[in-house]
Amino acid sequence: MVDWPDSLVNDLARRRAIIVIGSGISRHSVGENNVRPPTWRAFLTGAVQDCPDKSALEPVQAAIDTADYLHACECLKTRFDEGWVPYLRKTFSQPAFPPANIHEQVLQLDSRIVFSLNFDDIYERHVSSIHRGSYIIKNHSDPDAAEFLRGNGRYIIKVHGNLNSPDNLIFTQKDYSRARVKHSSFYQAFDAALLTHTFVFLGSGYSDPDVNLLLENQNFGFPSQVPHYFLSSNGFEPDRKTSLRENRNLKVLEYDPIDEFHSGLVEELKSLNEKVEAERFEITKAVSW
Repeated sequence: MVDWPDSLVNDLARRRAIIVIGSGISRHSVGENNVRPPTWRAFLTGAVQDCPDKSALEPVQAAIDTADYLHACECLKTRFDEGWVPYLRKTFSQPAFPPANIHEQVLQLDSRIVFSLNFDDIYERHVSSIHRGSYIIKNHSDPDAAEFLRGNGRYIIKVHGNLNSPDNLIFTQKDYSRARVKHSSFYQAFDAALLTHTFVFLGSGYSDPDVNLLLENQNFGFPSQVPHYFLSSNGFEPDRKTSLRENRNLKVLEYDPIDEFHSGLVEELKSLNEKVEAERFEITKAVSW
């Protein structure tokens, strides 16, 4: 069982936390023909196999093997050419992935702001079906993306874009570099949010270059901050855990995945929801919001 820190429970209860969901959350969905959304590595491995230009693919595979996913993706995008966007939609949209129990658990935490690192819209569709479109969905490329910082609504922020606007997807090294300049106001807002909110990373990796840069800047620019939190299955490397805490102020919380589809994370989020709900009751009773 995860020993949820009291400070994190309190921040969630007071809606001073931002939940960040990655491909590990989407993996809980099961679409047509029993297909699940792929992780980034699995997607790239499959793209190598499906690549229309199969000449000299060894460097691409080598990049995947060394977790240099950005450059591997850039090479594959070039090789697919005009077939790239249809391939993305075939992979992430056409299987018609339905929401899973874990999406409901994330929603029940009732965070005012959720950052999604995913291209799919599984979580957004679930939220819209429950709240009838009352959540505000913004992409990193929207001119008013920073509205989430001071707006009164509840927001879902698509940090890497979505497949409805493929020109603004952030998937390759070039995409990251271009977005950092073209949409710098969004990254300034992201930076401000890291200083004012506690971030909770669910189902995500720790290799996103922009997120890492912002975390490191915050860590060394504002030392002695309370940590952000990164959920991971048991067996996380101790040295890596220490590095994440010292360089990015990320505290790793480990859970028992139970099975290959990490059903254990669902149970942990149920437990967290109970704690947050109890804390909100105490805050209301004490009129201390």
